[in-house]
Amino acid sequence: MIRRVLIPLDDTELAERAIPHLLRFVTPAQSELLLMTALPSPILAGRSHDKPAAVSGGGEWLQAVAQRLGRLGFRVNHQVLAGAPAETILSLAEEAQVDLIAMSTHGRSGLGLALLGSVADEVVRNARQPVFLAPPQAQAKPDSVPGVVLLPLDGTPLAETAIPAACQFAQLTGASVHMIRVVDPADCQDRRVDAQTAVDLNDTEHSPIVRQAVAYLERIKLRLQLAGVESCFQVALGDPVNVIPRIVQAEQADLIVMSTHGRSGVARVVHGSVAGQIINHTTCPLLLMRGKVPVEVSERDSQVALSFS
Repeated sequence: MIRRVLIPLDDTELAERAIPHLLRFVTPAQSELLLMTALPSPILAGRSHDKPAAVSGGGEWLQAVAQRLGRLGFRVNHQVLAGAPAETILSLAEEAQVDLIAMSTHGRSGLGLALLGSVADEVVRNARQPVFLAPPQAQAKPDSVPGVVLLPLDGTPLAETAIPAACQFAQLTGASVHMIRVVDPADCQDRRVDAQTAVDLNDTEHSPIVRQAVAYLERIKLRLQLAGVESCFQVALGDPVNVIPRIVQAEQADLIVMSTHGRSGVARVVHGSVAGQIINHTTCPLLLMRGKVPVEVSERDSQVALSFS
């Protein structure tokens, strides 16, 4: 369950764009929202290990956002803090023991230009919690219930660290998990299909790499079934950067869930730099998991117990 969400904001409309996307996945009965903004302070320069310090003033617009969310039934707290934005976000996330960080990105050149400059990249690289990212071109659907959580997998343990989070978001909303495995056409050696196309899984004469991908996804599908989550999968040929946004459009996906290495920001992501490029083209939010964080899954009463610590 997502009990507490940290939403970093500044005084721009862009920063607030993550909120309507987030509200499709959390409910007032289950989740508390913590709004914050960070005001750089020369006094705190060089004190990155200190707890963020509360400051007075500058929070009228933050209070207005809190009031709007409060009228929707959410329990909302808000803080104006002094300190470097990324460090302040990460420190408050730990201090407040949040389960999720939600923020907007510019989307102009990947996550390198994000909320408050390169803040999103640094947060994704260092946060223990999953980070929910909404690019500006993502299409908000505030009145609809999420139906599809897209889970790209490449067969590696890193990619699989995103499975419990995808499962949890599906359980929270009743959505199904659609898995996608993108195969390089050069590795496929199947000349009957062209690049950038889905593979016909009913065809029994696939190349070994396609058969291997199908067998792998069938095992993951069984894991999701044991957790009470409906799922399906497909194998596609081509470049993930091109294929995944096309799948988002075709299946009207509501959320993409992926893992990152966490070593050098989103430049190191499943399938290379896929997430950093996808965020420029996708029409739905992304949930990024730092892959080096251990994630434990236990099956109990058809529910998934998650640990992001």
